[in-house]
Amino acid sequence: MTAARAAALPGSEAPAGDERLGEILRALDEDFLAVLGWDWERRVITWPRQHPVIGLPDCPVPGCPLAITVSTRPMCGGCMERWRGSSLPLEEFLLVPKQTSRGTGQGPCVVAGCGRPRVTVAGRLCLAHHVQHTSAGLRVLSLEEFLAHPGVVGHAEFGPCEVAACYLKAVSGQVPYCEAHLNRLYRARTAPGFDEAHWRRTDKAICTTREVSLRGMPERLVAELLYGLWVRTREGFKSRPECLRPVYDRLRARQVQQLEEVTDPAAHGHGREQVTMIRAGSERCAC
Repeated sequence: MTAARAAALPGSEAPAGDERLGEILRALDEDFLAVLGWDWERRVITWPRQHPVIGLPDCPVPGCPLAITVSTRPMCGGCMERWRGSSLPLEEFLLVPKQTSRGTGQGPCVVAGCGRPRVTVAGRLCLAHHVQHTSAGLRVLSLEEFLAHPGVVGHAEFGPCEVAACYLKAVSGQVPYCEAHLNRLYRARTAPGFDEAHWRRTDKAICTTREVSLRGMPERLVAELLYGLWVRTREGFKSRPECLRPVYDRLRARQVQQLEEVTDPAAHGHGREQVTMIRAGSERCAC
């Protein structure tokens, strides 16, 4: 492995003797990684809006931040459901703004200099500033007036969510998780024998329309998955995030170290074809 490649793996180099990891890293197509918005420190695949094989165009409904993941549909899945439940013709429905949306990830608080995430995407304020804005003294102010108030200052962030797969910010100084994982933790704690350290290592990332996390996986497996996705794309196979996400989550949950360990693709249920083709693509790495 070249020194540049080794440096591209944040925090560590390829383990001594793992020549296969070096081969895959050298063979990975840098232009394809750029299409995915790939960064070796963040380790999140972002599906592009425009690409002849894996492109996901924006949903045309006003105010909808999601993507069209099924090419035969005129809008995202959520908007399709709303349209089917309405009595509007498609042309009229596409003119009605969407009020709320899921799958949009985490947005920053709009207070200048604040490093904390907003409570909701629509709410625009972090929890501390939301409480401040609704307090007796500032309740009458509009959001714009609140943001200009001299007593409103930014707060330092709490740091990252400590679930290995997650790339969001924590929402509390006492419990180091994002809002989604904090809610999952409360539910998971009710299970007998719950192991929070194991849960941190294996729980899923949050689900967004374009992003799929490869965090919390060993470097060899990450490299194999990226290479396999590239081969699938190069050969014209469409890959959608909602199909690959459960495959990657299952590999993380099982603490798989490399694709050679996956001896029974059928055991992965929904992802059987995906695992088979990704593994085949990785094995065809001609280095």
